Amino acid sequence: MSPRKKALPAPLSISLYAPGMTPLLRAGAGGLAASLRAILLGATPSASWPSPVSLGPGTATVSPEAIHFDWGGAAPEATLKPLFEASFRVKQGFIDLPGARRPNAPEPPPELAAALHDALKVTFLQHGKSTQGGTRKRITFEVDDQPVVVESQGYASFVHQGAWQNVLEALESGSTVLASWAYPGAAERHIGVRVTKVEYTAQEALCACFALVGCVSFKLPQLRGGAFVALAPTDLVCFARLRSGLTPGRLVDVAVAGASDAVLAAQLAMKLEAKGELGKVLGAAEAVALRQMPWNAQQKIRGAVVRQDTVSEDVLNAYEVAAAALKSKLRVRKPEGKGEAGYFIATSALRAFITENLAAARPWFAGFATATTAEGRFIHDYCGRDNLGALLWDERKGLIAMHPKLKESEQWLVQSVHLALRSRFRGIYEDTKESPPATRSNRLKGERERLRLSFAGAKTPEQVRAALADLWSRAGPNRELQEHWKDILPLLGPERWRDARDLSLVALASYQGRGGDTAELEDAEASSDASELS
Repeated sequence: MSPRKKALPAPLSISLYAPGMTPLLRAGAGGLAASLRAILLGATPSASWPSPVSLGPGTATVSPEAIHFDWGGAAPEATLKPLFEASFRVKQGFIDLPGARRPNAPEPPPELAAALHDALKVTFLQHGKSTQGGTRKRITFEVDDQPVVVESQGYASFVHQGAWQNVLEALESGSTVLASWAYPGAAERHIGVRVTKVEYTAQEALCACFALVGCVSFKLPQLRGGAFVALAPTDLVCFARLRSGLTPGRLVDVAVAGASDAVLAAQLAMKLEAKGELGKVLGAAEAVALRQMPWNAQQKIRGAVVRQDTVSEDVLNAYEVAAAALKSKLRVRKPEGKGEAGYFIATSALRAFITENLAAARPWFAGFATATTAEGRFIHDYCGRDNLGALLWDERKGLIAMHPKLKESEQWLVQSVHLALRSRFRGIYEDTKESPPATRSNRLKGERERLRLSFAGAKTPEQVRAALADLWSRAGPNRELQEHWKDILPLLGPERWRDARDLSLVALASYQGRGGDTAELEDAEASSDASELS
């Protein structure tokens, strides 16, 4: 009697709304659809999307809410292997994901390819066992006409390329176990308790593998870590078409200021790609920041998670303004000894603060008086030699750009403080005209520091009112205050005194004079900026 032939697994269907589909897995389904589209257009550039995609003997078909695999009468391995080989590649030592870039578009310049590769290294592929081989790559490019050298560890292969075997295991036995490369930050809690492992069905395993393509990975320079954004699509066909536009196209865009910055940057890019119809394509978004903690030096773990549905048009518009005024900057790192110049991407602590408020649906200035960086430096204080402040002088234009996003009464308060500051600084400047420049500069800076401490130190409504009354009375007649007193008054009450305190500090930090006093203040702060960045 001949042995019974093993039955082939049934065709596989992945539903976007099946039980257990987390935002990360839904983003993975989007990444799978994007990879299938890249394979289709790579083989036949004129093909219409969506069309059945040939994978060895099998085919895959994408519909708005599901992906269907037909094995073509052969073992699933014959279909899965070419899918993974075409979706996860290594080019010139760097990870290449065809689903994450525009089909048949020119390859990114080496420095951008290296930065995107490094962003994956600090999110999905941070563990040493998830990559193999490779050599250290050395790249030279120019920043402001100055040659800059950057080195990045290239790979010969990475774990996703062979993960079709895990999917095969799940098809045969019902489930499989994937390590943290499939879900960064998630880990087995106890090695002796199997229930703490994360197990996947075949559908879930496929989505988890393709989360590398569906998610957008960034670097987090301020935390020396990374962040990834899982955008859960509502339409796989549209998401596959839009996904390539979410990949950062410039070197500075690979870095973000925080998890909230990452989730809003990805949603803004999606909105621009979808021509404003974000809600028709995106259901939810989740950003995860990964950083090294003192108790785990070997691997970066979750430091922050931001989850939200699609943000409103107003929030994205406000974010666009903040992001445009507070751009990340490419800085050349001075060579040490006979070494060569390198680079780093400087992100803005103020941008991180504003985007955190916007993502949490708070006023963009909320908590300005007390917010600090991870190192404990105040966001509202200009960076100086004492290293206690985090605000850079040129970031003042970011605060000014956000003024129109204040409510009308809030704008009147800020403008009344600006008017009073102008009067105070001009008075000091006139009083010290015959004094040495250092004396005049110290008087101006001293007055501003006194006001900053007065506002930031206010802990009650009475103290805020006293600080503002002191400034207004010393400054003399104030047209904005006289004409809009009734609008400003509610801000000074017991329910909104914190807003008044934050707005007073916003006004102080964003003040720009019109006379000689401005030059004195700017000269002093500009030198502080220079010392911070050198």
